[in-house]
Amino acid sequence: MEEKMKKMFLTTIMVIICMGFAYAQKITLLTPNGGEILVSGTPQMITWTYSKLTGNETIMIALEGTVDYGAIAYSKVSQGSIEWLAGQKMDKTFAKPDKNYKIIIELMENDSVHDLSDTSFSIAPAAANISLMTPNGGEILEKGMNYDINWSFAGKEGFVSLTLVKDDLPLGLIAENIPATSFRYSWHIGNSLLNGMAYGAGGNYRIQIQWRVHPTFDKDALNGVKAGKLSLADPQKNNDRSDSAFTIKEVGASSQQKSTGDKVE
Repeated sequence: MEEKMKKMFLTTIMVIICMGFAYAQKITLLTPNGGEILVSGTPQMITWTYSKLTGNETIMIALEGTVDYGAIAYSKVSQGSIEWLAGQKMDKTFAKPDKNYKIIIELMENDSVHDLSDTSFSIAPAAANISLMTPNGGEILEKGMNYDINWSFAGKEGFVSLTLVKDDLPLGLIAENIPATSFRYSWHIGNSLLNGMAYGAGGNYRIQIQWRVHPTFDKDALNGVKAGKLSLADPQKNNDRSDSAFTIKEVGASSQQKSTGDKVE
């Protein structure tokens, strides 16, 4: 009898310890946590913290709403954040604009460990409809010349960044946080990019333009890391790039070329 009671006691203790350990495991969603107005298709960060977990566990991140919902991504707990095109679900479709959305993050190994945005946030329809006008392909631009990068914009506000791309790989930002309604930026060809990178004469260059509702300073984007994502299809029309490649050549063009840029016939 005494042995049986001892076993029951140890079993109870083990259950209590396991329950206590499970209870101590915690994931806390930091952003978006409610009250934000996110423009559909613009890059946003989903961030979280955790405790009493190894970090190797997997979480599911999902969008919950009254008019739309769906899984967004899977991630390791230790990652702490992911970049999210606001409203985009795992199937690459975008949630309908609405003001009653929340993010839920849930531990795959134990769905009792989860967290949810404290209050609802809004997803607003994208209004950028931005298009790069020049350079749009075929131009011959000379180092040392000032050249106007032009774009059209159907929105009322926001900021754009301009990335130099070669062979479909982003080299870095030419400029960032330019008011979208300025419609142009004077580029001194040959100046180093914001990440300090120089670029030489050659072909297969393009310009990528990216619209954001808020100004941003992103060290990874300066280094061309996240700019690579801009080559993906953009159903929200928040970015655009030159339709075809242009060429940069060394000094030696005529005065007319220096002011307007030649076009390859």
